[in-house]
Amino acid sequence: AMMSRTLTRVISMMITVTLVTALAFAGPDRAPRGVCVAFAGPDRRTRGAGVRMAASAADLHGVQAACLEKVQAAFTLTERDFPNSLECAAWSSGPSSGAVRGFAAEPKLGWISSSITNSGRGVCASELTAFVAPAFDIPHLYQVVGLTPEGKISLTLDYIARYDLPADQNYLQDYFLSTTEWQEKLRTSVAGVAESAVRQDVYMRTIRSPMQLCLELENTADSLAALKAACESNVDRWIGWWQTAKEVNRMKVGSIFMRDTKIHRMRFQSHAGLLKASGVPAELAERVAQAIVGPGDEQYVGLGDGA
Repeated sequence: AMMSRTLTRVISMMITVTLVTALAFAGPDRAPRGVCVAFAGPDRRTRGAGVRMAASAADLHGVQAACLEKVQAAFTLTERDFPNSLECAAWSSGPSSGAVRGFAAEPKLGWISSSITNSGRGVCASELTAFVAPAFDIPHLYQVVGLTPEGKISLTLDYIARYDLPADQNYLQDYFLSTTEWQEKLRTSVAGVAESAVRQDVYMRTIRSPMQLCLELENTADSLAALKAACESNVDRWIGWWQTAKEVNRMKVGSIFMRDTKIHRMRFQSHAGLLKASGVPAELAERVAQAIVGPGDEQYVGLGDGA
C-alpha cells in the first residue's frame, strides 16, 4: 500500500510538471482550461465532505489569459526570453510549481508579466501585471486571482500609482476616486462576496493604491463568472485610459523612473519572500521573483526619448 501511494504521488508530480511546461509556452489563446496544475492529486477540486469546487487553478489562469489577450489586442506585444533565461519559464520544487511569461511593448509598456504559482494543497495565485514605461504616467495594471487555503476564490485588483497621491489631487481623482462606484457595484453584485483581510506582505501593502479591491468569494460558478467580469472590466478601464494618454514632461520622467525602480525592488522582495516562506529554495525563489517582476532598469533604456 505504501509503494502504491508513493507511485501515485510520483505520477501526479510528473503529470504536473508536463502541464506547467505546456502552460508556460502556450499562447494566451491556447491556455489550458479545466486542468489543474497544482501538486495535489486527482481529487484536487474536492474539499470537505463531497463538496466539489467550481474553479481550478487553470480556470483562474484562463481568466488572466483572456485579459492578456485584451492587452495584446491593444498593444503590439513582443514576448521576451527573460523568464527562460532564468530557467523559470516553467519551474517546480517539492509541492510548489509555476510558470512565467514576459512581454514588452515599447515605448509604452516596459514589462508585462503573466504568471501562475502553485503552492501545494490546492493553493494557487495567477498574476497579470503591466508596468508602464516612465514616459507615461498612467498607473501600472495589477491583478491577482487565486485559491486560498480555505478553498475560496481570491481577487485583488489595483492600479499602482506613479505619483505621491496626496500631492496630486487631479491624478487621485482621474485614476482612483473614479473607480469607487465600479468597485461598489462589484461588491454587491454577487451573493457571498465578502471583502477579505489583506493577505499581502508589507512590501505590497506599501505600494498598493488606496482604492485597491481585495475580495474573497465562495468557490461557485457564479463567483467564477463574477471574477472573470471584474478582471476584464479592470483591464478595459486601464486600456481606455490610453486613448487620451500623452507623454509626460521630460522633467517628470526621471522622478517617475526612480519611483518605479523602488516599486520594482519591493515587488521582487515580496515575491521572493513569499516563495521562500512556502519552502522554495532561496536561489530558485529569487530567480522566479526576478522573472515575474522583469529585468528592472533595463526595461526603460531609451524609452524616455520615444525610441
